[in-house]
Amino acid sequence: MSSTQWEARVFGQSTDLNFTSTLLLPRYAGKIGLHEARVAPDGSVTLESRGGKITGGHDGLLYYFTRLDPKKQGFVLTARVFVENYGREGTADTPQQCGFGLMVRDTVGQPRRDPYDPSFQEIPAPSNMVYIGLFAGDRNENVLRVTRRRGVYDPGELVGVTLDHLDLPFETKIVTGGDGVKMQIGRDEKGFFVAAQMTDGEMSGRWYVPDCPPNLLEQQDPENMYVGLFASRNAQVRYEDIDLEITDYTAPKEPPKLWVPVNDSVKPTLLLRSGAVSSVSAYTLTLQGNEDGEVYITFNGAPAGSLTLTEERPASLSVSLRPGENTFDCRYRFGGNALTEIFTVDYREAPGPSSEVFAAPDGRDDAAGTEASPLSLTSALRRVAQGGTVYLTDGEYPEALKLTRELSGADGAVKTVAPAPGAKVRILGGLWLDSCFWRVTGLEFTKTRCLILGSFNLVDRCVFHDCDETGLMIGRGQPAGFNFAWPSHNLVSFCESFGNLDPKHMNADGFAAKVGVGPGNVFESCVAHDNVDDGFDLYNKVENGRNSPVTMRGCAAYRNGIWTDPHDPTHVIRGGGGGNGFKAGGEGLPVGHVMENCVAFQNIMAGFSDNFNPGKLVVTGCVSVDNEQQNFIFRDNPLTAPAGTYRRNISIRTTPSNWKDSITGDVDDTNKLYN
Repeated sequence: MSSTQWEARVFGQSTDLNFTSTLLLPRYAGKIGLHEARVAPDGSVTLESRGGKITGGHDGLLYYFTRLDPKKQGFVLTARVFVENYGREGTADTPQQCGFGLMVRDTVGQPRRDPYDPSFQEIPAPSNMVYIGLFAGDRNENVLRVTRRRGVYDPGELVGVTLDHLDLPFETKIVTGGDGVKMQIGRDEKGFFVAAQMTDGEMSGRWYVPDCPPNLLEQQDPENMYVGLFASRNAQVRYEDIDLEITDYTAPKEPPKLWVPVNDSVKPTLLLRSGAVSSVSAYTLTLQGNEDGEVYITFNGAPAGSLTLTEERPASLSVSLRPGENTFDCRYRFGGNALTEIFTVDYREAPGPSSEVFAAPDGRDDAAGTEASPLSLTSALRRVAQGGTVYLTDGEYPEALKLTRELSGADGAVKTVAPAPGAKVRILGGLWLDSCFWRVTGLEFTKTRCLILGSFNLVDRCVFHDCDETGLMIGRGQPAGFNFAWPSHNLVSFCESFGNLDPKHMNADGFAAKVGVGPGNVFESCVAHDNVDDGFDLYNKVENGRNSPVTMRGCAAYRNGIWTDPHDPTHVIRGGGGGNGFKAGGEGLPVGHVMENCVAFQNIMAGFSDNFNPGKLVVTGCVSVDNEQQNFIFRDNPLTAPAGTYRRNISIRTTPSNWKDSITGDVDDTNKLYN
């Protein structure tokens, strides 16, 4: 190894001792929170990581590195890499966000606290970077790839920053417990490059990573470039024959232009919130904008009136459609500016009922739509008029309940899907609610995850169970930063979600509102239990921008983080991703979620957790009992002053525990922590 000074450092989110999600098998419990770099007399280095993560916007790592001067030095780092463990020991699972390899980055985070404070959660460590190695996602985990992150100029503003995983132009693989593979990463005047031992045993030539110019890593710490070896999440990797060659570097006179993320979050927008198809002539046009202003509407060439849009709330206008295509020419004026949008609505009259339409598992596309002659589910959803109801007759429906945007109802004319009187309805294909102004009520969903991507919807008295992902999730709407168009003003009430299990045992929550959530979403009187991940998850991705606050009122979460086979009680799986009752955010973005009169008990992690959300949480009248870790964990953090408000919350332990509650913020003596 080079005589350069090397350092081992643990930093970034999920490197703390609270992070147990990859090490839940009892015989490996002693490794929870372990991060260790072992340097052998022969110069080889073994990195053992039991925590951390590789995400789109930031990392948590065990990093063995040295500093170089990016203004004067290039380099070539070479090592032979042996994988001793990758993923949870004793299982075939490789959790996502797990990685290792040869890396170079433009900053490193502060070292993990020592001695460790269990009430503190390590902060995210965003960096521009390039590495060659493995990343566990949906791809073949044995295939080496290049990972790059670009666009990190301000660690507090990461909207639009992305992590790209690039295929190499040659074939190379690495196997746990197998022969080592030689890897290389470097930088010269042309940019950053990699090379690796191919499957035929020969070393590849240098491959310059696309769009990674030589000045890529001079953004956050222009005086240092951090080069080294890493392991993250749950990996034990040995690096042999480590060689760092430092070369002279001359910066180009004209620095190459760098990629910059685009954030469209404040772009004025007018959205059609009502449907684009109709089976009747009576139609309510509903529009929504993200600027206060007036919309002047021309309908089929004639003036039809105007609507006032305020506070991002929709407004409506009733018209009579003509057969075929109808055109709404909408001029939106706001603050001295204007834009024009043209929306079309297709009116095709259908025979049979439109206000009460019946569907059946064996219904036909050409049926009458009556109870005696039910339609197929897809045809019934297109037939029902604004304000009408689709009644589902008894039985199992193998397809998804798919409510696309063109099928939206309207403000004041909500469409409904419900069981026919006395029917028991089971949907096997999941729910895809990418629509507005629908009520979905009284249905059972199983086998497939359910998503709410639209706005102004009500999902009530439904059951979600044994799904292959989260039972019901609000989120993943529009592109990063476009909060206005993210799912908003949805109410989920009196629903139950249980027994959900994903293939990786780490992502199936009961309910979730995450990864792109707009304003006004509420969970009320919902129960989540026996899911392999969290009960309620409000996870936030930094690269998407902050979610809007979510309200959880009168909800309960118990026995989450552990899944029991309903057919064999001895078959139990402890999850690899969480197990909190209520997980209120994450990734360091401040969001003021609200929890009122909620209950959490016997979850394998915390009952109520901030998950490193430094926002102004409001937690009132909540009860947390006998969770395996803290009943309440609302921590101090280095990003903002404590700001949460906590009133009349109760923590109860029926048996002693080493996990102590931590509530930091606006706390008074109405909170009772009986630990």
